[in-house]
Order: sequence, then C-alpha cells, then structure tokens
Amino acid sequence: MPTQIERLVVLMLENRSFDHMLGFLKAENPIINGLNGDEWSYPVGEGAPDITVSQDAGDVEDLNPDPNHEFAHVTNQISSTGDPVGNPDMKGFVRDYFTACNDPAHAAKIMNCFTPKTLPILSTLATQYAVCDHWFASVPGSTIPNRLFVHGASSAGSLTQDVAAAPFALHTIFESFDATTPYDFAIYTSGSSVLLANRYLIQHQDKFHDYSTFVFDATNGNLPAYTFIEPAYDDDGEGLFANSQHPDFPVDRGEALIREIYYALTKSPDWASTLFLIIYDEHGGIFDHVPPPVLKRNPVYDDLPDVEHSGPPDVFDFTRLGVRVPAVFVSPCIPPKTVLNTRNYEHCSVVATVRKLFCSGSQPLNWREAQAPTFDDVLTLTGADIRTDIVDLPDPVISAGIDIAASAAEPIPRTPTDLSVLMAGAMEYSLQQRGLAPPGDYATLTNSTEVTAYLKKAQQISSAGAGNQ
Repeated sequence: MPTQIERLVVLMLENRSFDHMLGFLKAENPIINGLNGDEWSYPVGEGAPDITVSQDAGDVEDLNPDPNHEFAHVTNQISSTGDPVGNPDMKGFVRDYFTACNDPAHAAKIMNCFTPKTLPILSTLATQYAVCDHWFASVPGSTIPNRLFVHGASSAGSLTQDVAAAPFALHTIFESFDATTPYDFAIYTSGSSVLLANRYLIQHQDKFHDYSTFVFDATNGNLPAYTFIEPAYDDDGEGLFANSQHPDFPVDRGEALIREIYYALTKSPDWASTLFLIIYDEHGGIFDHVPPPVLKRNPVYDDLPDVEHSGPPDVFDFTRLGVRVPAVFVSPCIPPKTVLNTRNYEHCSVVATVRKLFCSGSQPLNWREAQAPTFDDVLTLTGADIRTDIVDLPDPVISAGIDIAASAAEPIPRTPTDLSVLMAGAMEYSLQQRGLAPPGDYATLTNSTEVTAYLKKAQQISSAGAGNQ
C-alpha cells in the first residue's frame, strides 16, 4: 500500500508549456513524451520554411510582448483551421504569436525551449523524483479561469480574464474543510490572489499567510494538511520582484522559489509524509506538441452538477482541456526517474485529490471533479525504502548578457501586469457586492506600485468588513 499523503503542498506557477520547460528531458529519459527536436509549427509567410523547436530559450526577453493565451488565440494555436472542438494539429503557435509581436523572426521564439542545463532546478527535481507528462490545463484559455479550476473544478462560467464576478462566486474545495473535518488548509501569498475576493474565503482570512513566513512554518512543522502557495505576480516597485515565471519575468526567480520551498520542506519533521507538487496554471501561448484531450461525461455522474458555462462562444462546453503544462511531484516516497504517463491529469485533479485525502465525507463539486484522476497513490516507497537523501539543487541559470542583479538593485514602478490589474478588479467587485466602498477605481491604476497599494488597502477593507456579504 502506498504511503499516505498527510501533507500536500501545491505551488502553481505561471504560463509555461510542458515542452517549453521540460520537453528536452526526453534525451535523458526516452519514456517522457517530450521533444525529439524536429517538432514544428507553420511559419508566418507562405512558402517560408517550417519553424522547428530550439534549445535556446532565454531567462527573459524571448517572450516580450506577452504571447496571446485567450480562448480564441489558444484555438488558433492548437488548430491551424481555428476549430475549437475538432482534432487539433498543434501547428499554429508561430502564426498566432506573430499577431502579438508583428515580427516573423521574433514570432519564431515561441518555439524556444529550455534544457536541463538552462532550467536546472525544475529539471533536477523532475529527474530525481517524478515528472508527469500528461497534465493539462483545465481550460484552453488564460490564467484566471484555470486558477479557479484548481480550487473549484470550475471557473464559475468564465472563459476569459474579464469576469470579475467569477472569483467571488466560485464554490471551492476550501468549503469542504469544516467542523466535521479534522484537517485544515493554508494559502500563502505575496500580497495578491484571486482567492482574496472569494465570498467564502473572505470569512476565513486567517487562512491566508504572507509567503515570508513559509520557510519558518515549514521547517517547524506548522503546515496544515493542505497548503497552496502563490508566487509574486508582479514587481511592486518597493523591493518585491515577480517570481511567477510569467513571460517576461525572469525564469530564474521562479527557479529560486522552487528551490527555497523544497529545502524548507526537507527540513520539516513531516517530510516523510509530504508531497510537494509543482504545476503551472496554463501554457501562456507557448508551443507544445501534444493535443489537449476532450472529456466525455461519464453517465455514472449524471446526478452531479454540470460545469457552469455561459456566454459566447456557445460551441464551447468546457469539455476540451487546455494545453499541456509542467507537473513535478516531489517526495522522499517517490523513486528517482519516475514518469507519470498513464492518466490525463488536469487541475481538477488537485480538487479531487484534496477531497479524497482530507474531505472524504463531502460530495464532488461537479462531474469534472468526479471524473478527474487523483494522485493519492504516487508515494510508492514505504517503510525502510523511504528515501533519506536530500537532492543538491544547483543555482538558477540567468541568460548571458542579462544583469538581473542590476535590475533588482533599484526598484522602480513598472507597468502593471494585466493579471495584477484584474485581481484588483476582482477585489473591487467583491467589496461592492458586500456593500463596502473600494479604495478607488481599479481601472485608473497606472503602475505596479499603485496596484500593490490598491490590493493591500482592498484586503484591509475586506478584512474589516468580513461579516458583510
């Protein structure tokens, strides 16, 4: 019998595909469904040579401007015919990126991929523990819908980034942690999260912790059964730098975050029964060669709720999964070089596994959660076979010619990310729904420092009025 997972720690990073980050691990382990090096996309111009994958992804600058990753663009990336429900050929990535950058040479950078040498921390953990090459985003679209799926097996009907109501309305797995459940949860953030706008979690703000306390909590055995970690999504102009790996933030900062979490967990008295899962919310418009599957509802779950969907496009019913993303499982109960490739995992798998482990007396939120494969059986080593080694992780790699340290020496306000602004919008909507005055109009925010200040003030207002619904 597999070792029981007593503590699950999930880190969800941003906007990178499996092939882009881990595809070239296939050279070290042919079992991995990764890259041979001849995978390609159609070029921008007719008659031009096809664009093949490369091994020279950069820490920064490859993906500026940000690749498109809204539903319509993802449809064009995975299907050169633009069919959202047909058989995808995964050949439209370069042409779609051209619509964002208007430069054929730069559009080809969407095919640039990392190698174990240029992405050493994630690659080492994937090799020394387990990599899953069949984990898909839940929605063929952007960040917020996918992040909602990892908490609620739904996006409350939203297919886009532009629905501030969705984070507020979502029914999450956290609601299943109640007085009858002997387990607890914690959410670590660096000051921003769509969950802070959720109508249930507003009443449980004691579950939110600043990430600066995580290392202490982990090493002292203070983590609950389920811990969800959010990276810093934006520079704040005051010394906090984004480590989410969202293009075009430095990938090395996300690598450093992964390493810090890993070492903190290995020092925990609970390490032997802990699973650390590293996943990404969506592919960010970046190339992957594996077509996303289409789900078929099992009649066994006909009595469970449907997945909410509303608005255009009417042809999309939330059955096609999103593009494949990296997933790495880390535990002393996992043998090196493990590859998980027999099931199609997706973000609903987190909800389903948390329920199975810690909230087994409650019902699935919908049929998507009920059908999602769980990963409660990945800790295969038991007893004397449980590993005692701690993997020595190398330093993150910074692209040649990029002086990240210099850029961090003098923090300055920068143009805020779309995601940070949308989080501010979600907080404004949440406060208004509860009859509370927001700290201003989020649409007027002009830089990352203003957005950071807005989010902090909005959370203070939300916390003070936690009894208002």
